[in-house]
Amino acid sequence: MKSEKSTRPFWMLTFAISDLRSRISALKVFLACLILGITLVAATASLYRVIEQSLLADTRTLLGGDVELEASEPLPDEVLAWIRATGNLSLVRELDTMVNGVAVSGVTVSGADEAGDDSGASFVRAEILIPDAAYPLYGELQLMPDQPLAELTARKDGLWGAIIDPMLAERLGQSVGDQIQIGAAIFRISGLIQLQPDRSLMANWRGLPIMISEAAVEATGLIRPGSRVDYEYRVQTDRDLDVWLNEFEQAFPKTRWDTTTFAERSERLSERLDQIATALILIAFTTLFIGGLGVANSIHAYLTEKLGTIATLQTLGLRRRPLVAIYLLQIGLLGSLAGIIGGAIGLALSAAALGLAGDAFALPGSGDTGMTGQWIALWLAPLLLSWLFAVLTAYVFALPELARALAASPAGLFRGRVQAASHEPRSWRVASYILLAVYIAATLLWLPSPQLGLLFLLAVVLLWGLLEGLIKGLQRAARALENRGFAGRNFARRLALANLHRPDSPLRATLLSLGTALTLVVACTLLVGTLLRALESTIPTEAPALILYEVFSDQIDPLKTGLEALDPASRIELLPLVRGRLAAINNEPIAAVLADNAQARREAMGDEYKFSYLSGNPEDLELVSGNWWSSPAPEGEPAFMAMEDREAHQLGLTVGDTVEFQAEGQTIAAEIKAIYQQKGLQTRFWFEGVLQDGALDELVGRYVGVVYQTDSAAKTSQQWLARNIPNVITLRTADWLETAGNLLNKATAGLATVALVSLTASLLVLSSVVSVSRRRQLYEANLLYCLGARHQAIWQSMLMETGLLTLLSTFFATVLGALIAIPLASLLLKLPAGDLWWLGALVAGAVSSIALLAGLLPTLRALRLNPALLLREG
Repeated sequence: MKSEKSTRPFWMLTFAISDLRSRISALKVFLACLILGITLVAATASLYRVIEQSLLADTRTLLGGDVELEASEPLPDEVLAWIRATGNLSLVRELDTMVNGVAVSGVTVSGADEAGDDSGASFVRAEILIPDAAYPLYGELQLMPDQPLAELTARKDGLWGAIIDPMLAERLGQSVGDQIQIGAAIFRISGLIQLQPDRSLMANWRGLPIMISEAAVEATGLIRPGSRVDYEYRVQTDRDLDVWLNEFEQAFPKTRWDTTTFAERSERLSERLDQIATALILIAFTTLFIGGLGVANSIHAYLTEKLGTIATLQTLGLRRRPLVAIYLLQIGLLGSLAGIIGGAIGLALSAAALGLAGDAFALPGSGDTGMTGQWIALWLAPLLLSWLFAVLTAYVFALPELARALAASPAGLFRGRVQAASHEPRSWRVASYILLAVYIAATLLWLPSPQLGLLFLLAVVLLWGLLEGLIKGLQRAARALENRGFAGRNFARRLALANLHRPDSPLRATLLSLGTALTLVVACTLLVGTLLRALESTIPTEAPALILYEVFSDQIDPLKTGLEALDPASRIELLPLVRGRLAAINNEPIAAVLADNAQARREAMGDEYKFSYLSGNPEDLELVSGNWWSSPAPEGEPAFMAMEDREAHQLGLTVGDTVEFQAEGQTIAAEIKAIYQQKGLQTRFWFEGVLQDGALDELVGRYVGVVYQTDSAAKTSQQWLARNIPNVITLRTADWLETAGNLLNKATAGLATVALVSLTASLLVLSSVVSVSRRRQLYEANLLYCLGARHQAIWQSMLMETGLLTLLSTFFATVLGALIAIPLASLLLKLPAGDLWWLGALVAGAVSSIALLAGLLPTLRALRLNPALLLREG
């Protein structure tokens, strides 16, 4: 007896595998749907984990210290003395400039003459770093050749050494030993930065780094009174950071610098990564959900063929418990196989993406004893979780179908017809609900941001309820139209309406699978279309050819004269730029306003705000509230000011509030008359505030501006400025558009890939729906034909039914996709997308038509077969 019990599980497993092998082809959709969903889940989850570990493993290294104090001027001596008494201190000065390669030693700009012919010169924006001897406090600076920083940046053979980023060397077409021009000086490229521990994540966009020595700065001529130089003081201390910050604020309560701890940087970075990763993983789970519908349909088709086997086994005496165990084993085996395959593919895609990113997300601690644990956490754990979710998904969607199949009456076999039960037994329903709860809980636990996941779940429940209501309404409408004679005597129209409201109608499966996938496709289409339109049409017609930063007052006349001499048709617009820090709100010091939130207080007191004049509204700012002023404020009253919406909302400011800023040792008092929003990609300078003309006159020392001219003239102007006024930073719109276009293409490719995988899963689900309903359609169509209906009428009814399903899927996806994409485009990109709804509808209509017609054509072809043969086969 013991032997029989001990061998029973093995017998059931053997039978389950043998039974699967006999009809595994019927479950191809089951496997494909699960594999696609799990591939996306595994790829997004593993990418997130690797990037998170890479960026957050040691935020001290990324920040450069335990605490960073960033200022636009040197800190007072008493502050530096206090910091040195509590820890180690390192200073890195940063400034932006334009650099270009020097082809021949002794020639200032490659091939340039006094007339300004700089054809062939390549000008690139770069960030000059001037580190002190204590740099870096954390991490290791790796240079090539492997020599000390001071030695590589020293003066040799009459030229100072410069260590540059390898990507900058590639852009300039230079290598070690060549020469570059920085400001008014020629430098020798003495080395390349192989690894910079505190390299900015925005370096590729804002400016690639160049390291030079303290003594070489004067030779460049880039620093003069009023120049924009960032002083980044990094602090290394063994003391508790909260205690250190409290004592520091008590010692220097009127701080005017931006203070950030590594913990705060880690928290911000982690929060942003969690939000992005959660959104991507939720999209992946949406695809997995769509695939789950295919699992249910595929299991339904498979068990329909197995009903005879199930009834026969029950009639021959096989008890219910081992029979249930056999089919549960089959589902578990298939889910495990799909989970392992999908997880492996997803991890391989993730590894390939990281390989393409190079060292951007290099894992810390490579080569040490913790590497094994890292690999387990970053690769093995996602693979196991992928397997778990594949099995859970398989059971969640297959259990109801399995319950109805196993509830079939064996007596039906002897009546010549085997049919599943219409509803699953209550115990199975309870088990399904429990399994679904486990599935949801596991999903929320896996998501980086469970709060966003819970909101997504609530949104799904709400949308599911709305969708169920829509389906019920459509079915009732179809029944009402049929009963009230809408179809008249048109047999095909009546049959099409009847097929929409019948119990086994494909309406629900079509809207759930194809409609959900098309919603994602429509949302991606609208977002990408909005960006493309902004880049290819709006910006080129409105944007200048050249954007200027850091123009000093005494350089305005030489700049205008020089550019107009190069191109008389040039139009130059300059705006004053004043930087200030917030001091008070409604006559109350900012330290008192934010006394209960130390981090927010430090951020508000440390942030620098960029101010200018309205001057005809050059940025084409859009009002959110309030009104522009037509005349200045009365003398002696605070100046009128408009504030950027994000800054105003963060501080809780509204129209009518008063604010005070400190700039150049003076106080600027202003009354908020309006709140505006920037115009996304069209915005050039991102002013946080614009004031009435004249309010900043005593403080203006620098300007920003734009030059309207042809792109070829802009190249010449950029070269002339780099040689004659090197402190002016220039940006060609054409270069920016090219860079933005490259980033957009990558984003588009990523969105298109995700949407394509989701759509593929949906099409597989549709194929399973067609597979389930094809036999019914063929049987009923040929039965109608035998009863006198013509093939033409039957074809017309099927085409009408398909047309109605296409129309409903397109409408559903267009509305829901637009509701997702339009707010995202408005809030995140600040670009309008509502007028592009027709593009989403066009894409949705085309895809749904192709998908549904592709499923209908095989059925129409099968109608040509012998009706008697089809009827005999049921």
